[in-house]
Amino acid sequence: MEEEYWQRFLQTGKITDYLYYKGMTICKQVMDSYESGESSESDNSNRHGACGGACW
Repeated sequence: MEEEYWQRFLQTGKITDYLYYKGMTICKQVMDSYESGESSESDNSNRHGACGGACW
């Protein structure tokens, strides 16, 4: 399916078609990492856990 999006981008040259292609590759990478068990929920955070504080 990625190849289909890439070919469409090559034909049209549209930025949106390129973004669809990149979205498909990123989606495939994410799905592959979940299937192989490489990803964990804690990897998806930009917080520091208990040591981080919110000093409002």
